[in-house]
Amino acid sequence: MLKQIKWNLVTLAVLFIILGVILIMWPNEVMRTSCYMLAGMLIIIGVISLISYLRKDISGMIYRYDLVVGLSAVLGGILIIIKVDQLVSLIPVVLGFLVTISGILKMQNSVDMLRLGHGTWHIAFCMAILNIVFGIVLLIDPFGKELLVYLLGAALIFSGVTDLYVTIVISRRLADVLKETELEIRER
Repeated sequence: MLKQIKWNLVTLAVLFIILGVILIMWPNEVMRTSCYMLAGMLIIIGVISLISYLRKDISGMIYRYDLVVGLSAVLGGILIIIKVDQLVSLIPVVLGFLVTISGILKMQNSVDMLRLGHGTWHIAFCMAILNIVFGIVLLIDPFGKELLVYLLGAALIFSGVTDLYVTIVISRRLADVLKETELEIRER
């Protein structure tokens, strides 16, 4: 289970890095494309829910809301397409929130490293603080929109790299602790 969690965290960190690089290279295109992809997904989910509603027997449909979900999702998708410019401005806020949460998680990981007796916990703690500051700056948005997108890309890259570092350090330390525990059990 720990290995699965480790690889999930590594995958997420790599995705953060890739998204950060893509944002820096193609900032405007990524923002608009993300909105259109979300709209497309909502419309598809809506159509599937509507078809599901129409194909099922009414006796099994009491207190099921496929029609409401379907119409709401389709309308939400259409609304996103119509209001794409307004939604593009929300993406940095949402991603800034995610970067902040990533920093808070890293802070907890650094405390876990301290509790495990790992000597470099303070490095992870400093990275966590920087990560949180990056996220808060993105949330506050003190810069112009274009600079904000570049900063967002840099923050995602930083967050991904520091996530990789913390995940690798903690997994190595946990592996050492497990080995030490196994040796103690064998000696008894």
